[in-house]
Amino acid sequence: MKETNDGRPEKKCLVTGGAGGLGTAICTTLCMAGYRVFMHDLPASPGAEVAAQINAAAGTERITFLPGDLADLDALRQRAARLQEEEGGIDVLVNNGGIDTIGELDGITLHEFQDTQTINSSAAFVLSQVLSAGMRQLGGGQIVNIMSIILSGGWNARVPYAMSKGSLLGLTRALARELGPYNIRVNAVSPGAIPTNMERKFWTDSREELDRFILDKQALKFRATPQDVADAVFFLVSDQSRFITGHELHVNGGWYMG
Repeated sequence: MKETNDGRPEKKCLVTGGAGGLGTAICTTLCMAGYRVFMHDLPASPGAEVAAQINAAAGTERITFLPGDLADLDALRQRAARLQEEEGGIDVLVNNGGIDTIGELDGITLHEFQDTQTINSSAAFVLSQVLSAGMRQLGGGQIVNIMSIILSGGWNARVPYAMSKGSLLGLTRALARELGPYNIRVNAVSPGAIPTNMERKFWTDSREELDRFILDKQALKFRATPQDVADAVFFLVSDQSRFITGHELHVNGGWYMG
């Protein structure tokens, strides 16, 4: 088993949606902390370039781009099983990949609805099911599901997306209970409004109006960055949170205090 510079076994993690704004920050943070990172994203994504950039900055080859589509659950299961066999198990799974479906209830097609559930939540179930088997053999592991402030309500035209994130909350709590005896911790991070490319669809020429809306909702009067979410993920996979499981960690500047 490969070891880090301080003699500890090198931990391996899979991050879905790894080439996006949040995913890149999560992959970078884990890489810099000494993890071997498998960055999963669509074949057409900039994943290969992003992985190369992180490796260059880190001066190492800890990031590997793993192309694939979360919408194809059978292929995803096979890919995860192959990765687990080749690597001797995966210590950390971050279910970050997803799509943000927007539309009024009567305008959403069944295909759009099903795609949202498959990519945002069913894929997380498949990966958790496959990779937790290896975590048991390793003596433990961590799973982190990325949720959203959208689940707290207050928005129109977001039913499929909110429903998929609600499924992740149920998955988090149920898995935490079932996998706890195997020293596998399962938690969720629920980000607020984080400036990424995904946010661009909510503004055109200027984001000032959007910023004002967000800051009015938040208790903290500054915009977050993807690094704020990555830091929360790192906390939940580190030994510093060894007695935390089944928890939804809100990273939204006090927007939601439920």
